Amino acid sequence: MNRTEILQGILKILKRYEGRGANRSPLTESTSLAKELDIDSARMVDIVLDVEQAFGVTVDDASLPNLETVKDVVDLVEGLLKPQKGS
Repeated sequence: MNRTEILQGILKILKRYEGRGANRSPLTESTSLAKELDIDSARMVDIVLDVEQAFGVTVDDASLPNLETVKDVVDLVEGLLKPQKGS
């Protein structure tokens, strides 16, 4: 799965949770989860559960505070999907 496919999957998930008005600009990798989408920590847990299910990955809870932008989520999933060396 390439980065564009990961991004599109994450954007699809985020659109279900965003708390912003319809007049805002489109979601991009630089979109802030908390400031622009009004996503709080409880909602972030739900998003991570959806991401885990959609991409077949397991996200460490310690990663949650580091997820500030859409790019952070894409980078995390991309890293989790890369085959481990020696596997």
